[in-house]
Amino acid sequence: GAMLLCTWTALWLAWTAPPGIVPGLAHTRMLNIAMAGFGAPKPAPKTLEEVVREFGNRLPKKPGEADCACGSGETYAACCRPYHTGDKMTETPEEALRARWTAFAYRLPIYIINSTDKTNGDFMKDQVKWAKKLSKTSMFDNFDFSASKLGIGEVEPGESDKEVYMENSFTLQPKAPMGAAPVVTYERTKFIRRKAGWMFASGAVSSEAPGLKNRGPMKSEADVAKLQKDVDYAKKLVGEKLDVK
Repeated sequence: GAMLLCTWTALWLAWTAPPGIVPGLAHTRMLNIAMAGFGAPKPAPKTLEEVVREFGNRLPKKPGEADCACGSGETYAACCRPYHTGDKMTETPEEALRARWTAFAYRLPIYIINSTDKTNGDFMKDQVKWAKKLSKTSMFDNFDFSASKLGIGEVEPGESDKEVYMENSFTLQPKAPMGAAPVVTYERTKFIRRKAGWMFASGAVSSEAPGLKNRGPMKSEADVAKLQKDVDYAKKLVGEKLDVK
C-alpha cells in the first residue's frame, strides 16, 4: 500500500509541478522513480509452434517429389503430409501408424503429441514441456531414417470396435559407426478411434538385438530414451575398438 501511494505521489508531482520548481532533469528522475514501481512487463510465453520451430526438423525440401518415409511408395505430399498439417484425419490404424513413423522420421513432435491418446502413460497436459521432452529424448536423432524401415503387422480386434492391436516392427539404422548393424524392435501397438481419428494408446516394445534381447517390453518414452543410451554406449565401444586398430 505504501509503495503504491509513493508511486502515485511521484507521478502526480512529476506531472503537476511547475517547470521552475521541477527542472527538466528532476522531472525525468521523478518519472523514472514513479515508473520503477510498476516494473518492466514480462514477455509473453512462447507458443508450442514457436518452441518447436527452434528444434528444427528433417522435412524433405520438395514434399511433392520425395518418397514418403513410411515406405508406401507415394510422395510425402500425397501420403502422410495431410495428416501432419491437419488437413486429413487418419481413417485406419495403418494410416495412424504410418503417419507417426513419418513424424518421427521428419522430427515433427507436434504431430506425435496430437496423435497420442490421453490414456497413454506419456500424455502430458503441458504440451510445450512435452515437446521439449520429446525433442531431447525421443526423436531418434542418431538414426538414419532413409535406411530404416517400418514393418506393418496385421490388425487384431480389441475389446470394442474402437480399439485394435497391431504387431509391428521397426528397423532403425544407426548413423554411426560405419557399417553398424540395424536395431530391430517389435511393438504390440494399441490404437483407439476418437473423433480426431485413430490415436496411439500404447506400445510394448521388445528387441532381439544384441544387448537388448533380454530386456523387458518398453512401454514409455523413458524406455525409448534408455534404448537410445544403450545404442550410444555400444557405438562408443565400437568406436574405441576401431581406434585401437
